[in-house]
Amino acid sequence: MERVEQKIHRVRTALKERREADRVPLTDFYWSGFLKRWREAFNLPEDTDIYEYYDLDVKVISPNMDPKIESCVILERTEDYVVFRSGFGCTVKKVFSAPMPMFLDFSVKSADDFASFTFDDPRDDRRYFEKRCDIINCGDSFGELPSFVEDVERNRGTFCLFGSICEPYEAMWRIRGTEGLLMDLVLEKNKVQAFAERVTDFMLGIAEREIELAPLTGMVIWGDVAYDKGMFFSPRLWREIFFPCVKRLCDFLHRHGLIVVYHGCGRSLDIFPDLIEAGIDVYNPLEAKAGMDPVELKKQYGDRVSFFGGLDSRILGYGTWEDIEREALYKLQAAVGGGYMPASDHSVASNVDPLLYDRLIRLLKERGTYPLRLS
Repeated sequence: MERVEQKIHRVRTALKERREADRVPLTDFYWSGFLKRWREAFNLPEDTDIYEYYDLDVKVISPNMDPKIESCVILERTEDYVVFRSGFGCTVKKVFSAPMPMFLDFSVKSADDFASFTFDDPRDDRRYFEKRCDIINCGDSFGELPSFVEDVERNRGTFCLFGSICEPYEAMWRIRGTEGLLMDLVLEKNKVQAFAERVTDFMLGIAEREIELAPLTGMVIWGDVAYDKGMFFSPRLWREIFFPCVKRLCDFLHRHGLIVVYHGCGRSLDIFPDLIEAGIDVYNPLEAKAGMDPVELKKQYGDRVSFFGGLDSRILGYGTWEDIEREALYKLQAAVGGGYMPASDHSVASNVDPLLYDRLIRLLKERGTYPLRLS
């Protein structure tokens, strides 16, 4: 295991300073289905940590950031699925055999309800010191996780730690629903804007407490505002309503010396200059099918922002080893001069062959050492 100081230096050099360190930093996000197959493939104990196994550089740890602390109240449960009400007020069905949850209902029915929506204290100790069963931490699984503080204490001497928060749109669609929120953006813009500011205040409170409790190097801001063809709504509305909120988040995090990673799926090129102006340091996940190519993006923006992700999940899941190797070596071109951390373009999905993934990690470590060998 490398010393954590070396990992922090590697990450800061690559992503904040956009210079070459000893090698490219590495991390990823993993679906629970892949982790199960990976442990079985290598005959590993159920509690084996993939980040420790591969001695990865970065681990993202999130507290309970649901507006209501009492998260995932179970409404119905069978051997096949669970239906629960999350701390965002949405009702969710999680089929255990499927990777992602289904959103069935939302507590906020109109923009008129935004003003009366209340947030529990973002600094409440239960968010950080009690076991987590909130919608963001559960992800594609369902069950209790150790507390934020317990997770931090276990990993602080091993990994470069990042926390996470949501920008307003990411939080608001879980409260209102995507269709309703998009209609509100057109018909009730002022009410949406006022609520976005309140959500930002709440997330700033979450970020402040994370920083107090953990030795963080960076913070991920979750913010899916696009799909594979473009933005969910006009760039003009994003600049008018959400740009000021994202800038407030970035300014606060920079005052505390953190690297700011913006996680936005889809093709967000129309707001890319605005995200850079708002203050993001790193863009993730660079969805390949949306045309978010880190090699090409670096040519245009590489002097102002770093990149994290970009390995095509379709190739990782369905390609041969030759396809995966070709993809990895091409995307590693973005690491020339620094400014890139390779990873999947979302998460390592259940259909990825664990044996091929093992080869991929070894390839990235061997060929991602400076000077890079990309032929």
